Parts: sequence; structure tokens; C-alpha cells
Amino acid sequence: MRYIFVGFCVFAAACANAPSAPTSPSSSVKDAGVSSPVAEAARATGGSELPVRGTLAASETEDGALHHLVGTGEATQLGRFTLTSDFTVDASTATATGTATWTAANGDQIFTTTVGQAVIVFPQATITETGTITGGTGRFAEASGSLLLQRSLDLLTLRSSASITGTISLGH
Repeated sequence: MRYIFVGFCVFAAACANAPSAPTSPSSSVKDAGVSSPVAEAARATGGSELPVRGTLAASETEDGALHHLVGTGEATQLGRFTLTSDFTVDASTATATGTATWTAANGDQIFTTTVGQAVIVFPQATITETGTITGGTGRFAEASGSLLLQRSLDLLTLRSSASITGTISLGH
């Protein structure tokens, strides 16, 4: 039963080659076919929807229904980033809800509220998570939008990898 709770992580993801340290926000996402985040942000005006594409690698800890996720990744608009998330798993509905903080390479942050749904085929969980952007700091201070994670979680190691897509609308 313990592994069912793990399958509902709200955030996590990545590839085996995920970076472990942030770099400047001018880094572009490899294999994503997009220009640098800084170049895209420079072309954007307040309210512009900026595309987000990337990957995330994460691991989590659990205490009953409460989970804590920490990960790193690389995405457009963020460069190399870190993610921390706290969420609660509801095993009766195979869902989880929580909050997350995405910290960009330059220290600017995005805050999200997140809901997730899992399908478990032991020892893997396939998780779809939607993070609604509620604001942030720096250039993301008045941001809105959403981030979709398609994640695969190894229930034995509590490590996961995911692809990230979505949009960020800058408020200024």
C-alpha cells in the first residue's frame, strides 16, 4: 500500500543526464528545438505567452500521505532550474494536490499549485500533473499560465523523470 502513495507525486521528472547545478538562464534546452530563454523573454511583452519545454529529474521522500519532492532540470524560460514540491496523496482517488517552487538559473522563482493523477503498474507509476502558475519573483512576479508534466516514477527507488510543456504569461 505504501507504494501506491508514492505513485501520486505532484512534481518530479527528468532524464538520466539531468544537470546537477544551475547555469545561466541563457542556456537553451538541448533537443527541444527552441531558442534561448533570454532571447525569447527579451522579445516578450507583458501578457505574452511564452512556451515552456524541458525535462526534470527528481527524487522524493514520503511520510504517509505527505510527500516532498526535490529535482533539477532544464527548460526554456528557466534555463537550468531546481524544483521543490510538497503535496498530499489521496489513495482513494489516485490523485495528489500540493504546491511547488521552480527556481530559475538566475534565482527568479515561479510558484504553482498542482494536481496530479496516477496510473500504477507496479513497479512504475505514470503520472500526469498540471501546475497552475500563481506568481513568482523577479521577472515572474506577476506570471500566470500552466505547466504540464508527463512523469514516470520508479516506485522502488522513488526517482522519476518527466517531460515538461506549457506556457508562462509575464504580467509586466
